[in-house]
Amino acid sequence: MKLSNKEIQPYRIWYEYLQTALNDKSFSNKVDKKYYKDWHLNLVKKQKFNQWIKSHEHLFTQSDSSEIKLFEGKRTPNTLLVEIPVSFNVQRIQKEIGKAVKGKVAKTQTNQRFKIQTNRPLQTAPLDYFLWAYEFKQSGKYKLKEVWHKVNEKVIDRQKKVAKRVDKFRKTGKGIRQRQLTSGNPIKSEKNKEVLISRNILKAQNILTNVCKGVFPGEYSIQ
Repeated sequence: MKLSNKEIQPYRIWYEYLQTALNDKSFSNKVDKKYYKDWHLNLVKKQKFNQWIKSHEHLFTQSDSSEIKLFEGKRTPNTLLVEIPVSFNVQRIQKEIGKAVKGKVAKTQTNQRFKIQTNRPLQTAPLDYFLWAYEFKQSGKYKLKEVWHKVNEKVIDRQKKVAKRVDKFRKTGKGIRQRQLTSGNPIKSEKNKEVLISRNILKAQNILTNVCKGVFPGEYSIQ
C-alpha cells in the first residue's frame, strides 16, 4: 500500500524532528535506538527524507492477507461472485467492493508499526514552524526577533511555491507573513514576536523529547 502525499506529510515531519535530534548533542543520546532500529538511524542522520522514504515507506503502512476476492468457480451467466471476509464491516465492504470486481483488492490496514500519536487534530504546518525556529536559534546566528523573521521568510517561500503549483494566488507575499505565524492576528511588537518564537522553540523541544522516546508528535503544549 502506497501512501498519498497528504498521508506522508506527518511522517516527513517526524523524520525531520528525529534527524534534528540525532544531530543535536542535547538530544542525540536520548534517542531510543532500539525503537528506531528499522529506521536505520545511520541513514536518517544524513539522508533527505525523499530519498530515505523510498526504502522505508513500509514502516508506515498497514497490511494483512485479508481481501475481497472474485470467486472463480461456476456461477450464473453475466454475474460475479465475491468472497468477503466476515471480519469486514459494512463500510469496509462498500469501500473495497469496486476494486474487487476489477480483479484487485487493496490490502487491509491493521498492523501499522509506527503511528502518529496525538490527542488533537494534526496540523503539519505549525510543526514545521516550531522546528525551523528551534534550528535557527540553535545555529547561534540569530537573536529571537531575528529568528521570527527567518521563520517568516521560510513560511512565505513555502506559500509562494504552493501558490505557484495551484495557480490560485499572486506571488506578492503581501499579507502572508503575519497571517501564517499568528493565525490572522498581525504582530507589531518585537517583544511579542520574541515571546511567540520562544514558545515555539519550547514546543519544538518538547516534540524532540517525545520523538527520542518513539512518540510523534505527542503532547507538546507548554504552560
